[in-house]
Order: sequence, then structure tokens, then C-alpha cells
Amino acid sequence: MKLLGLVTFCGLYTRHLKTVVGSLVLATLLTLLLYTTPNTTSFILSTTTTSLSLSVLGGEDQPKCSPHTHIMFLKTHKCASTTVQNIFLRYGYTHNLTFALPAADNYLGNPETFKVNMIPKKLMPLKKKVDVFALHTRLNPREHTRILHNDTRWITIVRDPSALYESLFNFFHMDNGYGFQLSEFSTRPLSELASLPRYGGKFGKNQMLFDFGYLDDLSVTELRRAIEELDKRFDLVMISEYMDESLVLLRHLLCWSPHDTVVFAKNARRQEVKPTLSPATQQALRELNSADVLLYNHFLARHRHAVFEFGVQRMADEVAALRSLREEYYEDCGAREVNGRDASLRFKEYSGLVSAYVTANNSDQNCIMLSMPELPLVDTIRRHQKMLLNVDELS
Repeated sequence: MKLLGLVTFCGLYTRHLKTVVGSLVLATLLTLLLYTTPNTTSFILSTTTTSLSLSVLGGEDQPKCSPHTHIMFLKTHKCASTTVQNIFLRYGYTHNLTFALPAADNYLGNPETFKVNMIPKKLMPLKKKVDVFALHTRLNPREHTRILHNDTRWITIVRDPSALYESLFNFFHMDNGYGFQLSEFSTRPLSELASLPRYGGKFGKNQMLFDFGYLDDLSVTELRRAIEELDKRFDLVMISEYMDESLVLLRHLLCWSPHDTVVFAKNARRQEVKPTLSPATQQALRELNSADVLLYNHFLARHRHAVFEFGVQRMADEVAALRSLREEYYEDCGAREVNGRDASLRFKEYSGLVSAYVTANNSDQNCIMLSMPELPLVDTIRRHQKMLLNVDELS
């Protein structure tokens, strides 16, 4: 479909929102029971770490299962995906798993969708299958499945679309390409905003839908079909605003130890540099990203249902345990938060807008990897994979 005109786009958005409203009616009661705001876990019921059961920490009453090591993580832009990626990269490194890797940097397809030939032959295992895919890519199931094991767990993460677009716009300085600030979105016609080209060919409206490999201007019918396809494909869709609850679900999906899902927030902008959007600007961003709104609300409802089935009190206990364990890692690693471009950092972050971590315990490999930014960590993984595959560094 070509870029929508004002009338067509507004009609599409209206139909999208009608579908959103209808799909959320059944989730309303669960919402009231489980959540109040997206940044707190208010449904946790007076839990203290002293009351945690053995099941929280993987005790004897935990069902027996084997850790799952075949993972496809679709790394969506500005959805806290770098934080989740750190978990998979550390786990794979520690357990000598193989990864899908490019010759350099951290992308395997964008703006074009993934193709197997994007992976250099020297970095591909002999059996042409990798254990973990955890880099930025545009989803192409036919090509992705060619290098993944049949029992691969498919995982991704989504975020509120207006917050995502604000983060995308300001993090990548998209105003330089568009010639106006985000605060002006509420004063410009929706048709003009909808016709803006993708910044650098990668970033723009309905970013999640684009990362999932679809066009960013699908019809209502096409969009519903896309969401159905994604719902069937992914075993877990994490929610950025409910990171800890999502990490608990992730741990159980993969049958991992609580220690495996401890992570320090990555590539997250410091609170003081985040702008406050007016209600009008937020509404303009929701209208511009109406397809992502429908997609996000679908998976938010799915997440709430998963928490309900998991058990509210049980989830509360496990979230409390995870947070307590994270604090222990902060202390044991001697971690402190600094500006991403702080002079004391061994590895600088991509941007000075984000937080980074300095660790006092530099003799512990896990502490070092917990604090590493994405690019140095991916480089470490690439060197490790070359060693596993007996690849000459000079080749």
C-alpha cells in the first residue's frame, strides 16, 4: 500500500482504535486486579523477601525441567531490548553456545529483512544452525528458521508506542533529518507526519511493526493478520513497562536459574534527559503509530493473561526475589551508575544520554559482562565464537 492520505489514514486509525477498544474490554478487569501504572508493580501483595518460598529460588518443589538453549530473540528498537539481549549474550558466552553474528557491528538485516547470507561462512557452525539469535534484525521467518533449531523458543519485547517513538526520535536526533522538533507533531497534519520517510531508512512510524518485518502502513485486515501471525510465532512477548514480570516469565519459559535473568538496565536514558510530552503530542504520536498501538495492546493483554495464569501472589514473590538478587549483584560487583560517556568507563556507551556502570570487581567475568555496553559485548562474543569454531582472527 502507498502512503496513506489524510482521510484514508484517519479512517484507518479510527478503525484500529475501535478494534483496540473491543480487544481490551475483556482485559479491563484483569488490568484493575493486576496493574495500576506501567512503572510500578502495585499488584504485589505486601511481599517481603523473608516470605519467599523454595519455588521462587528453584527449590525442591520446582517442577523438573532442562534449561533451554535454543533461542530466537527479535531485538526491537527502543523497547529495552538491549537489556534483554545482555541476558542472552552472557548466557550463551558462559555455556559456549553459538550465535548468529555479522562480520562486524550488531545488525543482521535492516532496513532490508534478514537473509542467511548476511552471516559470514566463517562464523557459521558446521551444521549451519545457531543456538542463539539475539541481534537487531528485521524478521524474515523463512530465512530465520533456516539457521534455527526446530525447538527454538521465539521471544521479543514491545513498548508503549508513543514512548517508543519519543525515545527513537530523540535518541537518534531525528529532528536533524525532519527539520522540526517532536513538540511540533501536535501542530502538523497527520497526513504530513505519516508521509515522513524512514530516518536513515530504518526509523519511523510503527517501528515495532517494521522490525517485525511488515510494511508500516498495513490495511486493517493486513494488520490483524500480521498480529495473528506474530501471536502464533512467538512463545513470549515481553513488555518493556513490566520488565521484571516479563523476566520471571522468561525464566520459566527457558527453565533457567534466577541468576541467569539478573541484568543491569542497558542503553536506558537517564531520567533527567527525558522530555515531558504534552497530552496533545502524546495523542499525535498515538495516531501516527496507530498500527503499533493495536499490536502493543494485543500483547499487553496477552501478558496480563499470562500473569493471571501464573498467579498474582506467585508473581509478586518471584519479582521480589529477582529484585533482591539484582541488588546482591550490584553490591558484589561494586557497581555504580554513571553517565554513558563518563571518563571512568572502560567501555563507553553509544550515547552520553544513557546510564552506564562502573564495577569495582573487575576480576569477575560476569560482573564485567553485566556492565558492558552492547557493541563491546557483541565483539567479545564474536571473538569467542571464532575461538569455538577455530577461526583465524586474521582470516
